[in-house]
Amino acid sequence: MKPLFVPLVVLLAFTYLSGCADVQERSRIVGGRTGTQLTASVGDTVLRVSREKNLPNIVGKSDMFGRTTPTGVETVQYMGVKDGRAFFKRRSVNVETGATTMNSTPIVIPNTATTTQSGSVNVYGPNGYGHGSYSGTSTTTLPPTVIPAHPPTPVVMDEGSLILPVDLSRKPAQLSVAGKTLTILQADSTQLVYMVSE
Repeated sequence: MKPLFVPLVVLLAFTYLSGCADVQERSRIVGGRTGTQLTASVGDTVLRVSREKNLPNIVGKSDMFGRTTPTGVETVQYMGVKDGRAFFKRRSVNVETGATTMNSTPIVIPNTATTTQSGSVNVYGPNGYGHGSYSGTSTTTLPPTVIPAHPPTPVVMDEGSLILPVDLSRKPAQLSVAGKTLTILQADSTQLVYMVSE
């Protein structure tokens, strides 16, 4: 029974991990408010989007605890207006962390020691001589040993910048970046009034 138990546990664990969801990438707006009218000057960052993905497990599926790892940042700056078009500078930075559930999880080793003592004893009493045996077990538990996680050093790749024009005659005048939408309400050579939405 014992030799079958370990492979069965391994098979069940593998089946469970395989059943986790696929790794997906998501993006979220950093430090901005959605659905609110905002104002920016030329050179201001009007949108910053952080990208991340699920931490992959040993079979390439999503971490069952919902942990994530960063994959990059998108920033958009307002550059002003010319010839009826608003100009924005988009900059992309990609990040490859190489992080997985295996190299991002500390190892905890329990510190327990079990001591067993047994022996025999001769007993002398009013009714004569006797012989007996004894045994006992004690367990000592100490704080566990924790081996910290050792994820690899992230690699940051600057993909450079791109100038994006938006025709202000179009209604609504919008710019889409990393799944987010920037709607231009008013724009001139010094100021931008806009809203950001998911």
